[in-house]
Formats: sequence, structure tokens, C-alpha cells
Amino acid sequence: MALVNSGNTQENSGVVKGDVVPSQSLRSLEEVQSGAYETFYAAQSAYEEAQNQTEAARKAYNAAEMDYMNGKISAKEWQAAWQELTDAKAAEKSAKKEYESAASNAQAAAEAVEKKKQELRDSRQEDTTYVVHCARIECPFGMRESYLALGETHGVMTHQKPQMTVEDMVLNHNIINFGGCHSRENPGVQEQIEKTNAIIESKKDWRDKLIGLITKPAKALVAAVEFGAKHTIFSTKDMIKLSDGEKSEEEIEKEEKEKEEERLTSLRSDFVGECIAEFPANGEWLEGHEKVFINGKQVLLRRCSIMCNYGGCVTILVSGQPE
Repeated sequence: MALVNSGNTQENSGVVKGDVVPSQSLRSLEEVQSGAYETFYAAQSAYEEAQNQTEAARKAYNAAEMDYMNGKISAKEWQAAWQELTDAKAAEKSAKKEYESAASNAQAAAEAVEKKKQELRDSRQEDTTYVVHCARIECPFGMRESYLALGETHGVMTHQKPQMTVEDMVLNHNIINFGGCHSRENPGVQEQIEKTNAIIESKKDWRDKLIGLITKPAKALVAAVEFGAKHTIFSTKDMIKLSDGEKSEEEIEKEEKEKEEERLTSLRSDFVGECIAEFPANGEWLEGHEKVFINGKQVLLRRCSIMCNYGGCVTILVSGQPE
């Protein structure tokens, strides 16, 4: 099928050949997680209330003990206060057990969700599932996950949902912002860093500045040595690798992954700026369908990605189709 005309309905199973259909979808796991969290918060509240009841019963018993010793109450009333404390302790113990069980279940549910997300990330590059309106997306610098949107459809539906193309990449029209951005290349983040540095500098006294003058030459020397080490044409490690022959695909893939992790780490900031993602002029999602088009535009697939000018690679976590 080389062309999908506007107005036709395109159906796609969403399962890549050779893949095993997952027993549980991300959505179902997240529903379990939501229920586990609700149970946890309820158990936490009940445990805190039981602790308060135990403390109140303990104070009541201490007062009753003093009253009994002073002859103000009978032995029966004193024993009743003791029984209330005993019952409160038993209730607290039971509430604690429920709380710990709920906490364990919530943790397990959260781990199951994260494991599923990682599986989806790992399988993304080979996934040719069609992407539709409300697909879920990620950015390594975003504060949260987000969604793809299609205000006006292209006239093609996949499982009754509007099909998207590689040109659907306009911020806050197609790519809903990620709430905030941690990239150091984001102007908002740079502004926050500069403000913080200015505050730190304003707090320094003459002794800090003197130490800075003394250590500056040493820092420059260290930087020069590090630069030279990084830019040596052939390091000892390189010579060893050359003598061993060409690198395997696994080694190359591992090195590329490590380099990408280093790049993301170097760009990540604890500061948060507004998510104002920018994409190259006339840009589009990469790796769209080679043979299926909508009005001359490649169909968007889950394997697609698009690079923001501030360093983040936006990827598609789930296609938006029924899981």
C-alpha cells in the first residue's frame, strides 16, 4: 500500500512482526498503580489515626492510674482505662500491618509501570505502529510526560482515531508542552542559573575572591591537561582497540548509548524553565513510514523522533491506539 487518500479509513494492528503481545498494557498497569496508591493513602491515614488513638488512650490511662492511686476512681475504672489502651495498641498494630502491606503493593505497582515503560522505550526504534491523536510522548528534559494532538484531522482514521503525519510537530498545537524544561540550553533555565550565580557572587567577601585569584591559574592548568587528554589523536585505549580489530555492533551501540547519556547529563539542570520547545525550520518527525502517505505526507510511526533545539529528543512512548 503506497498511498492513503484523504477520507479513507486505515487500520493497523500495531504489533511488530516477531514481537510478543504484552500480557498487560501500560494503561492497565497504571490503573492498578492508581488503585494501589489510593489504598496506600487510605492505609496511611488510618495508621496515623490509630497512632493518635493510642497516644490519647495512653494519656487517659496515665491519668486514670494517678486517680486510682489517689482514690478518686475505682479499680474497675482503672482497668477499663487499661483495656482501652490495650485495644488501641492492638488496633495500631493492625493498622501498621495494613499500611506496610499497602506501601509494598504501591511500590510493586510503581515498579511494574516503570518496567513496562522501559520495555516500550527499548522496543520503540523497531516499532512501526501507526501513531494517532492522544499518543503519549516523552522528552528527557521535560517535567512530565505529554501528548500529541491533532486539532483538524487529515481525514484518515486508525481504530476510529485521527491518524497523524510526520509534519504534525507544532508546539502546543500538536506537541503539548512538557510542563517545564531542565535543559541548560533553554533560555529560561540559563536565566535561573545566572540569577543564582549572581546571588552567590554577591554573598562572597574579599577572602573568597582572594582564594579565587590564587586557585585560578591551577584550574587553568588542569583544564588544559584535560583538554589535551580528550583531544589526543590516539589514546592508549584507542591503540588497544585498533590492535584488536574493528568494534562489534554491540560495542558500537554501547558506546553510542554511553555518549548520549553523557550528553544528557551535561545538559541537565536542577533549575526549571518554561517548556518552549523549538524545532528546526521546516522540520518534521524522523523515520516516518516509507510507503504509506496521507495527502503526500509520511504516516507517523512510534519509532519516530524529533530533536528540540534545546537538546531534548522527543520520542513516542505509546501510539494512542487501543493497547
